[in-house]
Amino acid sequence: MVFERLSEAFDFVGTIDVDRYLKKKFDHNLVGFESVFVVGLAYPNKYLRHEKDRLTASMYTYGYDYHDVLKELMHESLKDIDDEFKFLVDNHTIDERKCLEMTGLAFRGKNNLMINKDFGSFFFIGLVLTKKKYPEVIIENTLSCGECTICIKSCPVKALTNGFDWDKCMSGYNQEKRSLTDEEIDKNQYLLGCDICQRVCPFNKGVNSERIEAFREKPTSYVIINDLFDLSNKAFLEKYGKHAYTWRGKTILLRNALTILLRQKNTKYNDKIKETINDDRYPTWYKDDAKKILSKLESLEIK
Repeated sequence: MVFERLSEAFDFVGTIDVDRYLKKKFDHNLVGFESVFVVGLAYPNKYLRHEKDRLTASMYTYGYDYHDVLKELMHESLKDIDDEFKFLVDNHTIDERKCLEMTGLAFRGKNNLMINKDFGSFFFIGLVLTKKKYPEVIIENTLSCGECTICIKSCPVKALTNGFDWDKCMSGYNQEKRSLTDEEIDKNQYLLGCDICQRVCPFNKGVNSERIEAFREKPTSYVIINDLFDLSNKAFLEKYGKHAYTWRGKTILLRNALTILLRQKNTKYNDKIKETINDDRYPTWYKDDAKKILSKLESLEIK
């Protein structure tokens, strides 16, 4: 009954015994549970380009926060079933991707993303832990990247040259609350995250799922640049807080927005950047980056 209910709500479902995972790695979150249901929920393969007055983060953030959407679907699907469940999405210590790999429903690509035969890498993963034991649902995976190296060649920061290097990854460094190097500033292309290795992947060609309304493009898929400067943190979250791109806070988004303004050679906001540099509410790491970026933007104005 659990598998059937989850299959009605999610795009794919697999099941493994807790012991199967524990043989690979112990995890306290699994103590007292018997089965792990691994669910996948696809999001649209749609790419929005930056505009002069508004910018975007990674494609997975266009819809509402997947943590909330998946957990609500899990709860609604199983609320009247006699068992004790634990719903997990992202913020825990269990390796979700390893669990998914064990079901055979996806494999780990050279871009370090999980790839499913029907949805490519455009899906979210969630786990449902059960106190009761259920039959395993595992298929044999026959897919792989083979000799394809398109993602490796396309990565602008060379994070995939020798395996996967999170420290080099654009999605890694543009979420860090620290001063960026000059190269990181010059290479950054997103308000948060990165989609380049997904967008070039052959497994994602022709893939698109708009079944889940919450994941479809919203007016707030774009962040208005003036809002990053003018809105308080509270007002910003009231307007944009349903999206996952807000999880690291407004200042991270503003810093990354400045890097994009530099790429666009957009000097329209120089005065507002100066105001933030002189504002004691902003941290040192932000001001360091803002000063470097402003200096480059002002040199464009002089020319």
